[in-house]
Amino acid sequence: MEFMGFPRPGGSVGARNYVAVIPAVQCGNELADRIATEVGGNVVALTHNAACVNIPSDKAMVHRTLVGLGCNPNTAAVIVVGIGCDGPPAAPIAEGIARSGKPVELITIEREGTYENAVAKGIRVARQMRADSSLLQREAFDLSHLVYASKCTGSTPASIMACNPAVGWAADALVAAGGTFIFSETTEIIGAEHLLARRAVNDKVAARIVEFSDRLEARIKATGEDIRGSQPNPGNILGGMTTLEEKSLGAIAKSGKSQIAGALEWGERPSGHGMYFMDGAANTPQIFLGFAGGGAQVMSLNYGAGLPTRFHNYTCAVGGIATVPVMKLFSSPQDVSQGDYFDVYAGTIIEGTETVEQVGRRLLEEIVAIASGKPARQEMNSRYREPLIMYYTGPIL
Repeated sequence: MEFMGFPRPGGSVGARNYVAVIPAVQCGNELADRIATEVGGNVVALTHNAACVNIPSDKAMVHRTLVGLGCNPNTAAVIVVGIGCDGPPAAPIAEGIARSGKPVELITIEREGTYENAVAKGIRVARQMRADSSLLQREAFDLSHLVYASKCTGSTPASIMACNPAVGWAADALVAAGGTFIFSETTEIIGAEHLLARRAVNDKVAARIVEFSDRLEARIKATGEDIRGSQPNPGNILGGMTTLEEKSLGAIAKSGKSQIAGALEWGERPSGHGMYFMDGAANTPQIFLGFAGGGAQVMSLNYGAGLPTRFHNYTCAVGGIATVPVMKLFSSPQDVSQGDYFDVYAGTIIEGTETVEQVGRRLLEEIVAIASGKPARQEMNSRYREPLIMYYTGPIL
C-alpha cells in the first residue's frame, strides 16, 4: 500500500503542503495571524498560548514542540515571528526548524524596527514561500513514511467495542508495514499502565511508561485531589462507564497489540518506526499539538456516543490544527444520523455487520486516502481556528 505525499528534505513526506507562520510566544499571535490572513491560500498562522511566565522545563518543552511543529512534514516552509524579548526566544526556534532543510525565515519587531515593517516583510516572504510551495508535486511513497496518531473522546462502552479496537487494528497494520503510530492520554492509562508496560520492547521503555503514569498521578495528588474524583467524567458515566480502570482499558484498546517501541515526552519526535506512547493529559487540543510536534501527518479523534457525538463541531472538539488533518470516527448505532460530521462509522461492529478487522481495514484505507490529499470532514467544513494549547507540568509564574 502506498500514499501520495510531498517529499521533504531529510526524507520525510508531507500529507499537506502548508506555509506555517509560527509565533515564538502568544505576544506574536496577532502578527502571525495578520501575515497569514493577508497572503491567504496555503499560508496559515499557528497561534498558541505559550507565554514568558513558565518554569524553565516547560519553556524547554514549548521550544521543542514549536520546533517540531515547524519540522512537521505537512509544512513546506516556515516563518517564525517574535517581538524580540520572547521566552522562549524566536531565533533558536527558527534555527531548530532550519535544520530540517526546509525554507525558514525569522522575523521580529526588534530586528525590523517597527511592527509595520515586520508585517510588510512577513507578507513579502510568505508570498514567495507560497509561490515556491505551489510547484511541489505529490509522489508515491510506502507506508514507512507515514505517522498516524490517535486519541479518543466521549468514551463509552461503544468506543470500547468499536472505534478504539478498529483504530488498534489499523495501527497494528500500519506498524507492520513499517509505519509509525502514536497514542497518548496519560490520565487514561492509569490502572492499565502495567498492561502497556508488558508490551514494551525492553525494560527501559516499560519503566518509562509506568513512570509517566506515576508522576502524573503524583502531580494530581500534590494538589490535594485524586484523579478518581474527576474520572470517569460525567459524560462517560452517562454513557455507562463506572470506573477509571474501565475507562483506561477502553482507551488503550486504540493501541492495538504491537510492541511499544518507545515512550515520548509531550511533543517529542519518535526516534524510529513503530508504536509509541506519548505523555500528555486528556485535553484534545493539547494532545493534538503534541502529536503534530512529534511529526504526525494524519490524526484521528474517536468518539464513543452520546452528547459529544451530537455536538456538531467540525473542528474536532475545538482542537483542530490547520496543518494536520484530523479524522473523526464514531461508534454508536443510535447516533448514526450524525454521520455527515464524521469520516468513519465503526458502529457496524456493534451491529454485527462488520468485524473489527473489516472496519480497521476500511479505516486504514481512509487514512491513506487522507494522507494522499483527500480532505477530512473537518477540512471541508470549517475554517474556525483558535490558539493551540500548550501542555505544562509546572506552575504558571
